[in-house]
Amino acid sequence: MSNLEALWIEQVRDARDSTALFNLVDRYNPMIDNMLSQYYVRSYERSDWYQEASVICQESCDLFDGSTGSKFGSFFKMKFKHRVIDLIRYENAAKRKANNFTEPIHDVEEARLTTPSHIETIEYLDHIKRAAKEMTRKELIGLRFSLGKLSLKEACRLAGCDHKGLLIITYRCKKKIKEHCDELFGDDLS
Repeated sequence: MSNLEALWIEQVRDARDSTALFNLVDRYNPMIDNMLSQYYVRSYERSDWYQEASVICQESCDLFDGSTGSKFGSFFKMKFKHRVIDLIRYENAAKRKANNFTEPIHDVEEARLTTPSHIETIEYLDHIKRAAKEMTRKELIGLRFSLGKLSLKEACRLAGCDHKGLLIITYRCKKKIKEHCDELFGDDLS
């Protein structure tokens, strides 16, 4: 360990010197990049790796005792490798936890694949599409207004009417959809 490295470690440990920390991390860039090439942590970019390395370098400086002849570089590398492995373990545990709530598709009952509300919504949208083919231009504007696709002002402008006129158009539009549903299914849907 060089005198400069020993000084940086002391400055990080005793004075929380960010420049010294930056210099230490910079010195060990090849080791950090090597870890990055050996291990994959989902959603971690190069900057995330260096952020983790800075945190571990700070911790390593706080714990390092060079009096036993150990080298800071080896100590930092070991701690950083353990941190990366912990991140991977955490990620894999999260995947396993998510998989506990899944089941193979062939084991799922067909009735559970779509709920009645989904089926009803799909059928209702199909009825609207069919009824829309028989609507006038103004009724289609009323439909778009009812579905929230047009503002009141824009719908009135396009239909060439006032608010009260638009309400009448919208009522006719909804009545055509109901009549279309009644023709296909009788009065069950009313």
